[in-house]
Amino acid sequence: MNTNKTILSILDKFKPAKAAVKLSAISDIEDNLDSFDYAESDASYLAYELGDQTIDAYDEFRAKYNLDDFVVNGNARYLNEAAEILRNALNDLEAKSQELGIDPSDVYEDFYDLKARVDAADQLEKDAIEKYREVTDYTGMPNFWN
Repeated sequence: MNTNKTILSILDKFKPAKAAVKLSAISDIEDNLDSFDYAESDASYLAYELGDQTIDAYDEFRAKYNLDDFVVNGNARYLNEAAEILRNALNDLEAKSQELGIDPSDVYEDFYDLKARVDAADQLEKDAIEKYREVTDYTGMPNFWN
């Protein structure tokens, strides 16, 4: 019986320590619960709402401002080529008009306006490329106009 009393006596000594450990553990949980709740809430919002909302908004943006398709399938990349063809035709008209001693605008009414537009095409293309690169650099969209 002495052995049982000794064991019970030893166990009784651990009861306050057990209670202290229990209180300490609960205190640690309570001290860190708010931080966990905030982190859990943010992670849940990102995983189940914000991430999908961001993807949807980005898809809507890319569909509304379809820069890739505009540059790849549009005509802006061919401005210099088209301007060069018109430049040659305008120069030919001007030369033939001079041979006849008439003003080219008598033959083609918008001659001088069109000639000015053709002459400005090089700068316009440079401006378009510069703006395109600014947009692709800023947004991270791929650059298809090399």
